[in-house]
Amino acid sequence: MKRFSVLQSNYRLERRATKECAEKYYLVKDIKVGKKNAKVRKYIGSFAPSPGELKSLSERLALEIETQAVEKASRLSHARYSSRYLRKDMSERLELLRYTYKVFNEILTSDEKRKYEEEFEINYVQGTTAIEGNTLTLGDTRDLLYGGLLPVKKNLREINEVQNFRRVIDYRNRYPGRISLRYIKDLHALIMNNIDYESAGTFRRTDLIGISGCDQALTPSFEIEEELEKITNSYYNNMQAGAHPFEEAVLFHYYFEMIHPFTDGNGRVGRELFNYLLMRSKPPYPKLLFLGKDRPEYLLALRHGNEERYAEMAAIFAELIIRQRQRVLEENFKRIMESGPRGQMRLSDYVEV
Repeated sequence: MKRFSVLQSNYRLERRATKECAEKYYLVKDIKVGKKNAKVRKYIGSFAPSPGELKSLSERLALEIETQAVEKASRLSHARYSSRYLRKDMSERLELLRYTYKVFNEILTSDEKRKYEEEFEINYVQGTTAIEGNTLTLGDTRDLLYGGLLPVKKNLREINEVQNFRRVIDYRNRYPGRISLRYIKDLHALIMNNIDYESAGTFRRTDLIGISGCDQALTPSFEIEEELEKITNSYYNNMQAGAHPFEEAVLFHYYFEMIHPFTDGNGRVGRELFNYLLMRSKPPYPKLLFLGKDRPEYLLALRHGNEERYAEMAAIFAELIIRQRQRVLEENFKRIMESGPRGQMRLSDYVEV
């Protein structure tokens, strides 16, 4: 059957004969999730449409078809995974978010994607460093990362904490493989560059440190590499066995923070690893913004982990990303599908900040 493109989404025209020998025509979008195939069909009449009519119908029905396709894909995706801690409704919402994000990105121009990534990184870097006490504002971070302008009345450590992420972003986006000890060390070396020359990229050799506000015993220094290998292998083995990707990313992040492999910079490295796992899922989840205003919830989630309340921990992470992303993605997805892109996309078209 004829296949054509509307807003970068492939549709096809399907003709079906009824028992009365009459013909019916449908606009169809095929869906593939893992090894499962499905489709969304929309009846358009009993006569073959002309090319002009087909174009008009596809544009008019695109929002309805794409919305149904996202919902069906998210249900198929949810059914693929087993979960130990995520509630069923939470897993379903995460998969709806995931496929809304996927389709939304498919209808953006390359320039819109580039601009979004730039804006996301500015907010992400400002947030992940603010959680650790950095006082650079969003404007300071933007000027420093993409304008090369140094903020006034800020100390050199704070400036370096933010500026180092220019190389972190480049390295992370080019890195193609699994998380490894080498990758973890490389991230730390970049994050701590010009901050801690002696320990940048080196696992701690002392146990005389702790986590602020946490009584949890840290992994002894001589077991760090073994424990990191263990949680990394566990993550990839569980993924192979059909575990829920978001839940596994949350658990990996928690276990990494409790191993606490470095004397400083563990939070920033751990949050990088968490988002790396989300963006390497197929299809990717949107990345999570770790904002300063969300610090209490984030720390509460980790405390739940200390108490082995993993369901509550996973729920907080899930609620954070859904709250940041779902509503604005749905609203702007609808806006673009109904009227087409108009002007440059902003971060607020992707995330609530």
